[in-house]
Amino acid sequence: MDILTLNSKVKLGCKICDKCCIYRGDIKLTSINVCMISKYLKITPKEFIQKYTHKLEDEFPEIALNGVGEKRECILYDKSTMRCTVHKVKPMQCVMFPLVPESLKNDFFYNSGMCEYDNQKEIKVKKWLNGNNGIYMKYKDFYIEWIALMEEIQFKSSKISDKNKEKIYKLLFENFDIRKFNLMKQVNRNLREVKELVLAL
Repeated sequence: MDILTLNSKVKLGCKICDKCCIYRGDIKLTSINVCMISKYLKITPKEFIQKYTHKLEDEFPEIALNGVGEKRECILYDKSTMRCTVHKVKPMQCVMFPLVPESLKNDFFYNSGMCEYDNQKEIKVKKWLNGNNGIYMKYKDFYIEWIALMEEIQFKSSKISDKNKEKIYKLLFENFDIRKFNLMKQVNRNLREVKELVLAL
């Protein structure tokens, strides 16, 4: 499978079907996803988590969007319009689809081929990624940091007390005031606290 860079041209397109919103497996969320989507839906992070997500029990502390019905349709997918209801703030996995990162640090990808749109046109990878409201370039570094933190927490999970697990979960997904404008500052502050807890083990 060919490795693609940001400047690679690849045939991609969208005919507004449901292929990217069904049978996708777990669409994992970061702290910034929870904050942005909650704010977009005008609900608190805690309300969003309770209504739209579930914990991945074997991958503490990660959470993912709920799937609905036999097709496991994303809970944020609107069947009547065949569109994502949070398109402007959707998770990174959705931003990249159908591209899959080979190395986020180096901006290397491959095309999963999961999009079956027949009239695809050549487009640069960076245009495809950044056409989605600039989410990829804006949050790529945070996403890389997040993945590393999740791996570190999961590696040390057996050493983390239940009390600290609950604290970590709340810091990562609930303890935010989305009425304030400094969401990224809040996220970074909470991540620092989580790292201090984990590094102490």
